[in-house]
This record gives sequence, structure tokens and C-alpha cells, in this order.
Amino acid sequence: MLRPRSLVLLVLLSSLQVLGQANLNGSWSPLETWPYRAVHAHLMPSGKVLFWSYYDESLTPQIWDPVSDSVSAAAPISYAIFCAGHSMLADGRLLVTGGHLADYVGLPNASIYDPFKNSWKTLPDMNEGRWYPTNTTLANGDVVVVGGSIDSITNVDTLPQVYQVASNSWRNLTSAQLALPLYPRLFLAPNGKVFESLSQYLWPGSMDFCCHDEPGFVARLRQCGHVPAGKNRDHGRRRSTDSNRRNHRSE
Repeated sequence: MLRPRSLVLLVLLSSLQVLGQANLNGSWSPLETWPYRAVHAHLMPSGKVLFWSYYDESLTPQIWDPVSDSVSAAAPISYAIFCAGHSMLADGRLLVTGGHLADYVGLPNASIYDPFKNSWKTLPDMNEGRWYPTNTTLANGDVVVVGGSIDSITNVDTLPQVYQVASNSWRNLTSAQLALPLYPRLFLAPNGKVFESLSQYLWPGSMDFCCHDEPGFVARLRQCGHVPAGKNRDHGRRRSTDSNRRNHRSE
């Protein structure tokens, strides 16, 4: 019969043996040097990674192939997509919104990158420039674009816009306008609405973006309560929809 100390030692040795198995726990490769900084990056359906750097270097996006561990040039784009928003569409293409004209000065441009054809498609401009906007792909495949600086850190674009994939057009959510910080943290909730988590110095609220096309739907802004006193998490307070607050209470 094993003594307690022997049993503990056996467990520790077994744990160390498992930790050393790369096929079970993965492993880190040596540090690599790429020709460009990967400031923005997205995993493509092919398993390759599209990335681009900052300022004028963002005119020449790159592709990293993890199989061959090689970097090659993707199709170039005609404007700086540094400081842009981006999210995947349902068909595997990438929507990129806004861009960099100068620090805190955004572009109204929007484009779609097609990884299957290695090409860019120019979309209609948004309502204003957006520098550090956030894209959130909705349940129906459209994308809501929120925030971003127009021409200074205090002059942000307050109008959320939905890119409608089928019609290649923008729909303005005029009744859901709100000034938000740069790159607001937006997520699609299980109920199909948009959830925003905020830094602790911002007030709580709620954004209800239409991601269904019900007749007569109006995008709304509602207030919701604080996280209970003494129970704030490190990531601060939260914004959620009314129904999301009922289903997922702060604890």
C-alpha cells in the first residue's frame, strides 16, 4: 500500500508527464520575425491568416500560411485600413469598415475582402468617417457598425449603421444613437440582440439593434441597472438588452 507522500509524488510525476506531451497540451514555436506587424488579423476559411500593419503599411495586407510558415502579399487596397473595424460575413468574406486618415480622423470607406479570389470589393461609404469602430455580425448575416472617431477623440460617430448584405446598402439606426468609446466591446447575444460590456468609468445602459426584419421594428436605447454594489468584476459594468438582463442577471 502506497504511503500518502508516495501517492502525492506519483500524482505529481504523472501530471508532469502529461504536461510534457505536446499532442495533448500543444506547444510553443520559437519566436518568429514577420516582415510586417500584425496589428489587425483574421483567420480565413482556408486556415491562413490575413493581417495588416499600421499607417501606410496597411495598404499592403499580408497572408500567413501556418502550414508552410510563410508570409506572402495579399491583394493591396487603395486606402489605409489601419484603425478599421472588421468582422467575418457568413460566406467567409471579411467586412472592413473605416480606416485611418490621421490620428483620431477616420475614413467613411468600407470594403469586403474575398479570400477565395484574393480581391477587394468597394462598398458604398458610411455616413461619416470611423476611426476605431466596431463591427458585429448579426444573426441574419448583416453587420452593425458602431462608434469610431470622426475627426477627434471627442467627436465620435454616434449613428449605428447596419450593412445589409443582400442589398449592399447601409441602414441607419437613427433612434439608437449614442456616443461610445473607441472600439466599443459589442457582442451578439443569444436572443439576437447586441450586448455591450463597458469599462467601469462609463454608465450602464442598453442597446437594442434590429437584427431581424420584423415590420415596424424600431431600434431602441434603454437604461438598465448597475451591477450590484460590491460585486463589480475587473472588466467593470455591463450594458445589455432588457430581455438579456432578465435572463442573465449580474452576480
